[in-house]
Amino acid sequence: MSAASVLGAVWRSRHFRGMVPPAILLVLWWQATTHEWVSSLVLVPFGQLFDAARDPAIFSSLAEGLLSTFARLIQGCAIGIPAGLALGIGMGLSHVFDRVMGPSFHAIRQVAILAWIPLLTVWFGTGDLCKIVFVAIAASKPVVMGTFEGIRSTPAQLVEVGRVLMFSRARLLRYVVLPSAAPSIVTALQLSLIYSWFAAIGAEYVIGVMSGGIGSVVMGAQEHFRTDIVLLGVSLIAFTGITMNKALRRIPRYLFRWRGQG
Repeated sequence: MSAASVLGAVWRSRHFRGMVPPAILLVLWWQATTHEWVSSLVLVPFGQLFDAARDPAIFSSLAEGLLSTFARLIQGCAIGIPAGLALGIGMGLSHVFDRVMGPSFHAIRQVAILAWIPLLTVWFGTGDLCKIVFVAIAASKPVVMGTFEGIRSTPAQLVEVGRVLMFSRARLLRYVVLPSAAPSIVTALQLSLIYSWFAAIGAEYVIGVMSGGIGSVVMGAQEHFRTDIVLLGVSLIAFTGITMNKALRRIPRYLFRWRGQG
């Protein structure tokens, strides 16, 4: 196999092409800090960044902040996801419930998530509870929509078969409706966790910086002009988000792999 064909195969690789923009940005970063094109308050040299990463105090601060953020993420999702599932199932199964709750939900859904912050801080203060409620709101919206759409898109033929078999309403929901809606619900859960991560970080940026969290660590470093810690924190946030997204995208492929086989 010739060198040209090997290089061609590497270039056609989706993963290689995806690494080209970050590689270009890293080269520009290196040049900008080496030739002092920008202030050290904007970018720091790679050596200084690596020194900060090896500092036990900085590493501990970032690790504790990440764990604190994940704790709020889990607590918020534990509230928002079940509430979203319950509301979505109710709206999907009952036209009466949908007519009662649907207009209010769709009106609330149009409000940008950050627009809730002033009201939430008045109601719950600027501590952990406010951030958890904020994450719960972000988690619930996609779950409601995904569950509702999944249930409403259940083929009428499947429902009719369940009725012919004299399934009770509970058995019809368990063995017909929910399995049919499962792909939509799983996708909604995936989006819910991603949006919740964004909300958890955003809440720490906006709703006070004294209660811990990776966002609070980044904001505190920015106030003390520690660009190296800011860059480390942002890189950690990005890496965590990418890892979560990749892991969550594998779940539907694993759960519904039988579709490809069919």
